[in-house]
Amino acid sequence: MNSFSKLKRLFLFFILCLGTAPLWAGPADWSFLPASTIFKSTIGDPQEYLTGITGYLDQVEYVGQIGTYLELLRYSPEETTQFGWGIFGAGFILLGEDGATFPMKAGDWYVGTYFSAALDDFSMKLAVLHESGHLGDSYQLSDYGGYVLYSNPLPIFYSRENVNYTLSWQPTDCFRLYAGAGDWFDINPAGDPFFAFVGTELYTPYWSIDNSVMRGYFTAHFRYQGEIQTWNNEFQLGLQWKNMKSGSRDIRFALIYYIGDNPFAQFYNEPDSHWGLATFFDF
Repeated sequence: MNSFSKLKRLFLFFILCLGTAPLWAGPADWSFLPASTIFKSTIGDPQEYLTGITGYLDQVEYVGQIGTYLELLRYSPEETTQFGWGIFGAGFILLGEDGATFPMKAGDWYVGTYFSAALDDFSMKLAVLHESGHLGDSYQLSDYGGYVLYSNPLPIFYSRENVNYTLSWQPTDCFRLYAGAGDWFDINPAGDPFFAFVGTELYTPYWSIDNSVMRGYFTAHFRYQGEIQTWNNEFQLGLQWKNMKSGSRDIRFALIYYIGDNPFAQFYNEPDSHWGLATFFDF
């Protein structure tokens, strides 16, 4: 895609953001660095920007991830209406196992900015994202006869940016449904830039544990990848542990099943399915 087309799409995106400016005018409640975000993380998405560790049950591999959202500004013109702007970032690392060591096989990095809004049971997020993917240090450079070569597999140049939109509906504390779509306005390797996803979150009622609360949950996330024309799907069955029901921080323990293509960028077109046990820390 040429530079003019990229700039045109970015221009249209910022025009859309500026079109909401009248909603931000007038006296109301402004917050700087609020303690939580307006749009709740879609915890069933394997590429969500969360912090945790997963161990595969049917493969000798582990995934470590560190990610978060930071809401910078929030505007609340009414009690049930809110608008926010913030940034996010995450790193995902795939580790193997070699005796007492855990060599790095791949690493993916995400950074971006977002606008969010909430109205009663509905919330939305409009984001711009940069993603890059790299082979890990377990695939070392070697020198044969004066030629520098990578060991198998060969690395690919994986770097891209997209605009994506997510709409969420949560009529009760026990049920959530969301869907979204996006477009890679700069995509390497080249391919169909369209992607879309839909998911749900189901929760049981809370029960008390000393001075804390716990509940069970189930998630299902389905993502269509236009570039490889396939679906990547993940299911979670787990427990969520909080200090209080209204708190935004928790620890989650989950059994995970994933099927589709490999979620790591360097192996994006290789089939993958696995079971895993995961622990997540939501802040």
